[in-house]
Amino acid sequence: MNMYAVLCIAFCGVYGIFMVVQGLANYRKTSGSTETFYNADRGVSTFMLVCSTAVSVFSGLAFYGWPSSSYKLGVGYISGMGAFCVGLEFCVIGYRLWLLGKEYGFTTPIDFLRSRYYSEGYGVFCAVLMVAMIVPYVALQLITIGDGMNVSTKGFAPYMLVVLFACAIICFHVFGGGMKAVAWMDTFNFILGVGTLWVLVVVLVVRNFDGGMVAVFNALKDDPVSYANLGAPGATGYFNIAGVINQALTASVATIVWPHIYSRCYIAKSKKNFEVMAWGLPIGYLMVFSGLILIGTYIAPALLGSGFTQADSIVPYLATNFAPPIISSVAMLCLFAFAISTGESMLLSGTAMVTKDLFIRHRFLLKGKDVDEKKAVRWTRYVVIIMMIAMLIIVWFRPAAIVDYAYKLSSPYFGMVMPATIGGLFWKKGTKQGAWAGTISGCIVVTIGTFFITSLPLGLSAFSWGLIVNAVLYIVVSLATKCPDEIVDKYITRVENYISAGTDVNVIVGNTILASTFRPEQLAAK
Repeated sequence: MNMYAVLCIAFCGVYGIFMVVQGLANYRKTSGSTETFYNADRGVSTFMLVCSTAVSVFSGLAFYGWPSSSYKLGVGYISGMGAFCVGLEFCVIGYRLWLLGKEYGFTTPIDFLRSRYYSEGYGVFCAVLMVAMIVPYVALQLITIGDGMNVSTKGFAPYMLVVLFACAIICFHVFGGGMKAVAWMDTFNFILGVGTLWVLVVVLVVRNFDGGMVAVFNALKDDPVSYANLGAPGATGYFNIAGVINQALTASVATIVWPHIYSRCYIAKSKKNFEVMAWGLPIGYLMVFSGLILIGTYIAPALLGSGFTQADSIVPYLATNFAPPIISSVAMLCLFAFAISTGESMLLSGTAMVTKDLFIRHRFLLKGKDVDEKKAVRWTRYVVIIMMIAMLIIVWFRPAAIVDYAYKLSSPYFGMVMPATIGGLFWKKGTKQGAWAGTISGCIVVTIGTFFITSLPLGLSAFSWGLIVNAVLYIVVSLATKCPDEIVDKYITRVENYISAGTDVNVIVGNTILASTFRPEQLAAK
């Protein structure tokens, strides 16, 4: 076993043990309340929220995908950053969701969608849609870790053993600490991941080029393909308007409605969180994206040329072959940090929807039965184990169809609730009929455009066309139907009054949907 493999296994092992201990240390603190387990008592600080949100977007697939894709397709791939849109979304959309969460006790994306559109059926549909994407997506994070460790250590770390280890880390961490443990560890992972990434960038440049980035540019400019990928005349790939739109929508703008990011709109400590997120999150995105794209568009072509056949593993390859063992080992830890942060955040969001929005709500709450908080947390922990077993089955068999649909459809399907979310927060005429029509039609368009039609009009992706059809039908059908006045008052007018009057959010706390004089499910039953 070589020194790199020893260091890589040792670092990841220590990291995993640390995560398990940190998660289980919070077991007692999170056992008595779903508010604590799901939302960290709505008390996550500004710095933690920025770090947790940023690193949760950057999965193991980003660690592999962004450098390899920018290497093959060009610098236009950085359009996926869309950082300023994300910051604005949290400042505007996230803040309104936070106010509603404080007033009505919202925990999951389904809480808002079901209540705003006064439809239990729509809530169930959205929950099933999201959970169906979460399970294989988290499984992909495990596959990424297993493959990365196995390839990087040249077979010394068996694929399935690494996967089982990563699965145990995620499971015990979420099982024990809930959102409190996840948010804390995300902050650590963000610092670790960003620091490691930039150390790798600096080492690759300093160690292999005499003259810094000028020498890097001089090494690649004579290669027509690499030079074109920098944006020179004749550039290919994503360096075009349609490509920029497609990538920005998929990888950044729509992330506000990914279930684990959506839920983060509820956990902030105060209004200040969202003011800082407006500029802090773009900086966080920039710190990660710029490093990954720099590797893909400059450093990798300068070292390998434009015809490298193992582009999908370009970062581990560069770290293993062009950096010292200690740096290569820490770079592998960066993959762990990205993949595990996204995996456990997705898992927590999925278990919350399965337990709270499906099992508890339809088995107890809608039948007028009370639910003990300790039992609710215990049931959630059972679901964590069940979902991890389902993910392990996918990882074990690696069915091509499931892996393919998870990668291609996860973000687009999550994004299909975006028109309903934005319309539900700002448009008083938005109705449940409009939400149903838009969401279902959008999913159909995405599915057809992904698997059955290879070339779509204007060069836009299936996701882009799905959003367009979704939004149009949402508006048209909503205009043809009527939203109840009570719904408009509860979810739009009251929030607008709070914002315009500058009302302190503490006057809102204490009200919940169940204590409200008007319950959306009662209207839906009429």
